[in-house]
Amino acid sequence: MTAENQPVAEMIDATTELLEEDSISVADVVEDLGHSSMSATLLLPAMAVVSPLSGVPLFSTICGMLIFLIAGQMALGRDHLWLPDWLRRQRVSSDRARKVLGPMRRMARFLDRHTEARVKVLLRQPFLTIPRVICALCGLAMPILELVPFSSSTLGIVVSSLAVAMLTRDGLVMLVALLLLAVAAVGLPYLLL
Repeated sequence: MTAENQPVAEMIDATTELLEEDSISVADVVEDLGHSSMSATLLLPAMAVVSPLSGVPLFSTICGMLIFLIAGQMALGRDHLWLPDWLRRQRVSSDRARKVLGPMRRMARFLDRHTEARVKVLLRQPFLTIPRVICALCGLAMPILELVPFSSSTLGIVVSSLAVAMLTRDGLVMLVALLLLAVAAVGLPYLLL
């Protein structure tokens, strides 16, 4: 499989290259990934929310704000990502990031093996706006869900799936992600009660 057929693994590898310093900032990741794809930039915080790091206080909130800002700008049709300076300065230790990127790498290989350009009509306008808006709304909900430990991971799975669908141009993955969202919308209120 060539590198161009491994978009998710490429995103993880690009992030791993940044871990030579003691810590990594949001700005470092956005600048590195932002040049290649906003979908790749969206995928990283979404996958991080699915990791055990989502149990760290305020981690899901920061990732949710990132997801909201990135997906919101994608929905508006922007091609250049803007983030507030205070959010760009947020840092994670390189050791903690390596622990998260290990399992993400295995997930990336799995996704790259099982995704391909299918049902591409769903990933063209006007349909492409739908997953972007859904991702923004999921990101907006994550700070609220932080009150219930690990519940934001459910929305992280949905956003990750939609980001993978947009990154790999796989409309079938988008349909599965929308099904997951429907299940989460039905099941999450029971979790909160």
